[in-house]
Amino acid sequence: MKARWIDLGECEAADYHATYAGVAEAMRPEDNPVVVWGMPATHFCLGQHQSAAAELIEQSHIPVIRRPLGGGGVWLDRNQPCVVMVAPRNFFPVRPEAWYAHALAPVLQVYREMSWPVKLVRQDIWLDDKKLGGSGAASIAQAGLVGTSFLLKFPAAEFARLIDTPSDGFRLWLDEALLNSVTSWAEHASVPDPAWLSLVYRRAAAGIFGWRWEQSLLRDDEHAAVDDYRSELLPDGDRRARQIPYGIKIRARHYLTERDFDGASLRVLTRDRTVARLALSAVPQLPERLFADEVATQPVLSAALRTYLPADKAELWAQRILATAYFEEA
Repeated sequence: MKARWIDLGECEAADYHATYAGVAEAMRPEDNPVVVWGMPATHFCLGQHQSAAAELIEQSHIPVIRRPLGGGGVWLDRNQPCVVMVAPRNFFPVRPEAWYAHALAPVLQVYREMSWPVKLVRQDIWLDDKKLGGSGAASIAQAGLVGTSFLLKFPAAEFARLIDTPSDGFRLWLDEALLNSVTSWAEHASVPDPAWLSLVYRRAAAGIFGWRWEQSLLRDDEHAAVDDYRSELLPDGDRRARQIPYGIKIRARHYLTERDFDGASLRVLTRDRTVARLALSAVPQLPERLFADEVATQPVLSAALRTYLPADKAELWAQRILATAYFEEA
C-alpha cells in the first residue's frame, strides 16, 4: 500500500492545522493514508472542545488556535516537529480508544531506536514516568486522524504563564507539577535534525504498516477544503466552560483543580484515584500529603480529616474534596 507524505517544513500555525483537516475533509474511503509533517510557528494550541476564554489569560502574547483534534492545550513551536496521520476510517481499529496505540506505533518505534523505554499511557507517551508526548484524535468526514509531536524542547514556564489560574498557589503547583511530570528529548539526548527524525519515522511506519511512501502535494479538492478550514481554527469567546472542571490536566491520570467554598479555597492534585496533594485555606495545618497513599473515597477522606476537624466538618470537606478533584475514568 502507498501512503502520501506531505512535508510542510517550517510553516505557519494555521497552515499546518488547516492542511491536515482539509486532507481529512476531502478523503475518500478508497484513498491511501496521508501523513502531514511540519514545524509550525509558535502558538498555543487548544483541543477542539476547549475554550480560550475559559482556559487562557485574556492577553496572550502568542497566537492561539483551536485545532480540530481532541486533547488538551499544548504549546507548539519550531522545537516540536508535528505529525498527523490521516486515513480512511477502516484503517483504524473499531474502538476509538484503540486508535492511539495503532497510529502512534511508529512514534514509539522512533524512541525505542534511541533505546528509551517508552510506554503509552492512554494517549500520552511516557519515559521514566514522565510525559514525553501527548496526542489527540478526531473524525472528520470519512477520515480518522491522530496527531502528536516530538517534544524536542518544552518551555514549561512559558506554557504555564498562559493558563488562566484561580490563584498564585495554583500557578505555583502547576509549575511544580509540570517540572515533575513532563520531560523532553533535550533532557535525554542531543536534539536531532528534523530531517533525520522524519526519515526515522517514515522508516518505522513503512515497517509497521507495510507502506511505500509517496512525496505528495495537495490535490485540488484538498486545497479547497484547506481554505475552508482556516476560519474554523480561530477560537471563539462564547464558551466559558473548562474542559477539566475547575482545573487542568497535567498528563494522563494527573489533574490539578481548585474551587472556592464560602471564601475558603480548596486545591487538589490527583494521581490516578488518589489525592496526591491538598491545600485547604480553612485548615492551614492540614498536611498536603495526607491522602497520598490511599484511594480517595468518602469514608477514607472523612476518617483522615477527623484528626483536624470535628466530625460534621470532616464529612463536609470530604464531600467538597471529591466534588473538586478530577479523577480520570478507568
